[in-house]
Amino acid sequence: MADQRHPRGAIWEAGPSPAVGAQDERHPTIYYDDGNVVVSGLTQRGDRQHFRVLPPAEIHKSILARHSPVLADMFAIPPLRAPVGCQTVYAESYDGVVHVQMPDSAEELVSFLNMFYDPLGTAYKRFDPNTPVLVEGALKLAMKYECDALRHRIVSSLEADWPQTLAQWDARRAEAVILRSEHSLQLTGKVNGLYLDDRLPEPASTIRIASDYGIPSILPAAFYTLALLSTDADWDDCRANPGKHLRFGARTARWRLLDKRDLMRLVHGQKLLAGHTRSIGTDIFGPRCQRGVKGCTKARSDCWKYFQENAPNSMDDPLDILHDCMRLDTLFSDLPCAACTSDIIVMAEKKRRELWRSLPAVFNLE
Repeated sequence: MADQRHPRGAIWEAGPSPAVGAQDERHPTIYYDDGNVVVSGLTQRGDRQHFRVLPPAEIHKSILARHSPVLADMFAIPPLRAPVGCQTVYAESYDGVVHVQMPDSAEELVSFLNMFYDPLGTAYKRFDPNTPVLVEGALKLAMKYECDALRHRIVSSLEADWPQTLAQWDARRAEAVILRSEHSLQLTGKVNGLYLDDRLPEPASTIRIASDYGIPSILPAAFYTLALLSTDADWDDCRANPGKHLRFGARTARWRLLDKRDLMRLVHGQKLLAGHTRSIGTDIFGPRCQRGVKGCTKARSDCWKYFQENAPNSMDDPLDILHDCMRLDTLFSDLPCAACTSDIIVMAEKKRRELWRSLPAVFNLE
């Protein structure tokens, strides 16, 4: 990953030039009358947007001034003054206070500044699929301006949505099952105005931010989740016609955010996961009963046949299949013999742990 930090002498490089006909505007919320400095950046449409704030030494001092040496140094420099008539005024001012034109976009500044006016992160809800998109600008500037505490807070928030252990994966899986059940009972597919897809983390944007800003801890779970989704289930396309897919619990991804390397990793992982699924049939349910119990071998075969015929969606999900193998007694009345059932459970648990540990290799993340 390219280093996002800038040398302290280079952060004042000029930002993009305003578009012809561009207008100045004040941000609708981050513009405080008692602020004594204005920072500004260009919007995507080329307008310059202004934010009136308190300087870093006064905005959540324990967070910003202490943890951003770059910004602390910047605001410690006395502002330039120029003579106008009989008085001296700020050479660069806006609305009567010091004005600093930042080299960053207005959208990035919104994300960044909101973090300091919302230090507890209340704007970002748990499992919100939009979180990676919303915090990307803040994370970029946190790294650029060496706000290590802010970067840590953002990374921790992302990690909280994506399991790093198999136990965490199972906990998230159980929550998702409950959520899916709640939504299936609603005619519109909505609970509190949200579809199921609006209440679970979105993998493609997670992969993008984790790859671009060095957060490898969340990549295995994000890639595994993405591997279970169809490329036809596009975030934007499904929201253009939500009644067709989202209403019935469809999961989607922002596929357009993935680059060639992401897609190659995904395809590689999907092939290996398919191999893991096939191995469940041969290694766990394929062997004959070593104790010669009548009907046991057929029962093993019937169990695997059931998985193939009645769980077509989970056949792409070897972790889920192996989870079901560990609870055969809750799924089948005609079980293999007690000894074989115990062997299946032990083998499934072992294979499941091994598969989870191997996910970085499965998706070429190492």
